[in-house]
Amino acid sequence: MKHILLPSLVIAATFANAQNTADPQLTADALDAAVISDLAALNSHFSGVVSFRIDKRDRLIADYMSGGSTIRTDVAYFDFLDAATCAFNEEERTLMLQCQDPRSKCIDKEIHKTNKISPTGRMNLPLPTNDPKGEKARQLLVKFIEHKQDAQLSRLAETNTRGDRKK
Repeated sequence: MKHILLPSLVIAATFANAQNTADPQLTADALDAAVISDLAALNSHFSGVVSFRIDKRDRLIADYMSGGSTIRTDVAYFDFLDAATCAFNEEERTLMLQCQDPRSKCIDKEIHKTNKISPTGRMNLPLPTNDPKGEKARQLLVKFIEHKQDAQLSRLAETNTRGDRKK
């Protein structure tokens, strides 16, 4: 009986391990698709106010629009953004997003009129007129950032080829 049980456990463990190694690829693909979908929804919601994109260096680019032209651009690596800080700022009537470390200045803000780039710890996004309290905008932005961060982590897990150190 012991001899039959042991090979069955080994086969079950091998099958479970094979499933676990296949799932990350599906998860990464699903997350990448979610990021693309989230980005389209975000741009649709903020249409004419802010345009979002991801550049070749995998950074969030937010172009602030006025009269059809870009007046300001914010640039930040997704790794350093804290989606949990995304909230409506009543005083400024904007949607505010901050860095994970409150002391950090992880966002580069470029004012096109003065051609100056300055580091800052937060992004203040103007809101579309159909979303005055930014409820929908906040949901979309948080979902987008979380999906993008999850996709990046998933990709890192897939490419870890170092393996475990053995004695």
